[in-house]
Amino acid sequence: MSQVLDIVHEYYRAFEEKDFEKMRSLLADQYTFKGPMMQCNSADECIEQMKECSFEARHEVVRTITDGKQVVLIFDWTCSKPFQGTFRMCEYLQVENGRIFSAELFFDTAKFPKMDKNAA
Repeated sequence: MSQVLDIVHEYYRAFEEKDFEKMRSLLADQYTFKGPMMQCNSADECIEQMKECSFEARHEVVRTITDGKQVVLIFDWTCSKPFQGTFRMCEYLQVENGRIFSAELFFDTAKFPKMDKNAA
């Protein structure tokens, strides 16, 4: 397994364990994220948004594609809290100098339950 892929898998483990300190250490300061339900323009902004998420979930990788510093993960994301369901997702990540520099997440939002921000 390549160092780039190791970094991505380590980030996913930290996300699932809600280890925000570890997550932050794996992100470049200028990290950007874009997804259907969230986007951020720095690592610190991303971590603050992630702390607000009440999800408890695990992922199972279906396919991994690597090309140098680029990783594409296709995975099943199984959420157990605040709702239950499994969703197929795809994330494109760029790794630079041992840290994740950017990520873009894709999934079908029509299959995702509507969230009440006051619930949970």
